[in-house]
Amino acid sequence: LEGDPFSVLEGMLLGAYAIGASEGIVYVREEYPLAVEKITAAIGLLKRQGLLGKNILGSGFAFTVRVAKGAGAFVCGEETALLASLAGFAGEPQPRPPYPVEQGLQGQPTCINNVETLATIPVIISRGGGWFARIGTRGSTGTKIFSLVGAVERVGLVEVPMGITLKDIV
Repeated sequence: LEGDPFSVLEGMLLGAYAIGASEGIVYVREEYPLAVEKITAAIGLLKRQGLLGKNILGSGFAFTVRVAKGAGAFVCGEETALLASLAGFAGEPQPRPPYPVEQGLQGQPTCINNVETLATIPVIISRGGGWFARIGTRGSTGTKIFSLVGAVERVGLVEVPMGITLKDIV
């Protein structure tokens, strides 16, 4: 969200078009104000350029995106906890069924994906699934993002091919 918010929004648009969704929500934990700032600015720019809103590029497709700031609970990475937080309740996992895809936010079908997945969609569509599958190992293709913190030479996020060892990452 901080480095390339447009890739996430493009992934959301493509996914929304594919499933017929008209609204997207970017849930960001409050302790990431830079992410909120960057994604909010990107949404504003796309709106001004007619790439979000009604009748996008004259296609008849409408899609809006809003940012929701969460209370900062790590557990909200679990989809039912995230939905509870969005609805104004404590971000605690809920028993399933019903599954969010059947009955999620406000009782409506809800598709939940993480930022990493959404940001990967445009490049896979652009370059093809075969290209992405060539990254990583035979049994585990693609890439993965890791967060490096603590006693390492360079802290931050790193995207690496699947199958790399933790030793090589550190």
